[in-house]
Amino acid sequence: MFHKITIKNINKETPEAVSIEFDIPENLKDEFSFKPGQFLTLKAKIQDKDVKRSYSLCSSPSSGQHKVVVKQIPNGMFSSFANQELKISDTLEVNKPAGSFYIETAPSNNKNYTLLAAGSGITPMMSILKTVLKEEPNSTVNLFYGNKNPELTIFKEELEQIKINYGNRFNLHFVYSRSKGESRFHTGRLEGRKLNKLFKKFAPISHTDDIFICGPETLTMNVKELLINKFKFDPSNIHFELFTTSTPIVPKKNSKSEGISEVKATINGEVVNFSVKKNQSILEGGLAAGFDVPFSCQGGVCGVCRCMKGNGEVEMENNLVLSEEEIESGAILACQSRVLSDHIEVIFNE
Repeated sequence: MFHKITIKNINKETPEAVSIEFDIPENLKDEFSFKPGQFLTLKAKIQDKDVKRSYSLCSSPSSGQHKVVVKQIPNGMFSSFANQELKISDTLEVNKPAGSFYIETAPSNNKNYTLLAAGSGITPMMSILKTVLKEEPNSTVNLFYGNKNPELTIFKEELEQIKINYGNRFNLHFVYSRSKGESRFHTGRLEGRKLNKLFKKFAPISHTDDIFICGPETLTMNVKELLINKFKFDPSNIHFELFTTSTPIVPKKNSKSEGISEVKATINGEVVNFSVKKNQSILEGGLAAGFDVPFSCQGGVCGVCRCMKGNGEVEMENNLVLSEEEIESGAILACQSRVLSDHIEVIFNE
């Protein structure tokens, strides 16, 4: 459910990115509690269209702040609106925090975390690293953060101050692809031999407990493949978030879906019924029928349209967010699910 929330503060973080802090009313504080790494979905009327986008919270839960960063994307409808038009005291429609990319901390933990981020992928990492450093006094954090140059590095000064405050518990590495870094390792893209060296010299796998990755799909998948295939790192300790995907979404040729199927959906506690056509996703069918089905990216990346499947069968065309365990428990992504049976029941966990 979306709520109209007032913008408390806006700050120009870089020439192409702004941070937006929301003033959450007291009566919504419990509903808007979040875990470090989760995101908010924002909705605005832009050029007579309802536009939804999801952005990770960069503030820590203990800060009492709800702050996101919106990076300007070429021709991006929402990012252009946020960077060029939004101002303090404006209101946006905001859904409660969501997402399965987060960390559970414990004061007794004695862990070594490695975080890899590129560009605006730093936003959930800020929440995660701040929380770990504050709530796990015996844990350490390694951050490898790739950008084009220092000028476009979101939170550069704040990260440098965190490094000063926490000393050896926080190891900070800026890597620049179009500017000279402090060493050969810190110059160029986070790829190939550089990634290999990262896990051999700067963040040895033998001393690493959990790895968090947030950035382009290519970077994320390359790191994951390297960790699993070369370093034999436990896949269950690799956590990643993707803002966009370059993977083309192509309907499967062996789809058994024919004709029209009936969907019984529970949305915001209300049971509704609608039909979906062949090669139409559950999300597309629900939106076409006029129902407020939760969604954001429509690419199987953000997980906003996650729901639980009851009776009926589906096939998912793309999934970059649900774990095997979640799928086995009945979780599906409405934006990627084609109905194979005549009837299906789904419940959206709003």
